[in-house]
Amino acid sequence: MTLTSRSALIEALASGKPEDLLGTAESSWLDFKGAPYALNTDRLKFELCKDVAAFANALGGLLVCGVAAEKQSDRAVEVATRLQPFPQDRADVDRYIDTLNEYLRPRVIISHFWYRDPTRSTTEAALYYLVIEVEPVPEPDRYVIVRRMLNDRGMFADGLAIPLRHGDRTVYLPSEDAYRLINDGLRGRDAPVSFVGPPPGGLEEEAEQSLDTLERLQDWDDTPVLLWQSIPPHPAQILPDLHSNDGIRGALRNQDVLRPTGFNFQDSTGRLRTHEGGLFLGRTRCALWVRPDGLTTAGAIATPDMLCWAMDQRGYAQRINAYVLTEMTLEYFRIADEVVAPRAPGPWGHRIVARRFQGDQPRALGPGSTGPTSFLSDASLASADTWVQAWTAIGDPERDAFEALRRIYALFGVDVTSNPDVQDDRLPILRFRDG
Repeated sequence: MTLTSRSALIEALASGKPEDLLGTAESSWLDFKGAPYALNTDRLKFELCKDVAAFANALGGLLVCGVAAEKQSDRAVEVATRLQPFPQDRADVDRYIDTLNEYLRPRVIISHFWYRDPTRSTTEAALYYLVIEVEPVPEPDRYVIVRRMLNDRGMFADGLAIPLRHGDRTVYLPSEDAYRLINDGLRGRDAPVSFVGPPPGGLEEEAEQSLDTLERLQDWDDTPVLLWQSIPPHPAQILPDLHSNDGIRGALRNQDVLRPTGFNFQDSTGRLRTHEGGLFLGRTRCALWVRPDGLTTAGAIATPDMLCWAMDQRGYAQRINAYVLTEMTLEYFRIADEVVAPRAPGPWGHRIVARRFQGDQPRALGPGSTGPTSFLSDASLASADTWVQAWTAIGDPERDAFEALRRIYALFGVDVTSNPDVQDDRLPILRFRDG
């Protein structure tokens, strides 16, 4: 049997069926270890730090200890071949964390989970598998470095390493790329550089308050919700044509939506009103607010009424419908980039915020589509209850929508390129446009 998702792997361990892991290949999110990490030498400490940093510099991943993997003659990757569970006292997880905190910069968030092997345990000795989940670091913090290197005697020496997970292997950022990052201050990727810390224009407090205000107006305080936000370059600017029928008000009242019956912020019942000098469009399941200074906030509830549309009919009410998520995200940036931002020239910032995505019934997202032929079990749970990601606006709805989806998908550890509506680094409008 081959497991192809994190949720399926965890389900196999949690249900006492570790044999289901056999035959599963290592991948960009999965690495098997035949035994727990031992930290009695510098070389072994480096091994732990290298493996964790590599996942943190990618999309995160799982280190599964107690499962041996080997290369097969007919496959180029290592696959799980033997189960080797062990007593819990063989892995000092607290020491793992201390070692990572000492040698990795910036610090990396990990979680660990023990899963008992019911068939190999005895009354005298319980045997377990240890799963270490590595969170990806935010874009502004990349890259994670191991701040000591190994010399030819296997001992720590001055130097640094930047491990990267590439497919089923760990590689290292080439020295010339590291030099370029240091010398030019570049992040080493084509995506726009995310802004770090406060949103541009000194609007950090106002931006957070806007999120809270929108939730309060919509009575979403206890509901899982995804929010999109766009932050103008000038905190005191009053947008021109905000209330003009030929300006923003007219554009919101008569939106050029991609599909009249699609998932969008369309004002089909005349709900657009003035709130605190801005424009507010509130529907039960989604809302949009443009403040007078241009700070724009939108939200949609992650329930079967909106982002989890129709998933309850398939027995998985907490799973995000990828199509709805994608269309809503594209519709938001068509408003933000084409209607609002052009009226305040300068570098805007975009961000996405997920709230209450864990808890008793965590939200889930899977690769591919959510059509009738998709496997609902192939989904990953949200790895954080609150998730905030930001980047400098590109100004192109197709590109900014992609950047938003890339960050949303990372919350679940899912590759955004698995979304069938993504094309390269953009989300083409023609994939949704009716007619």
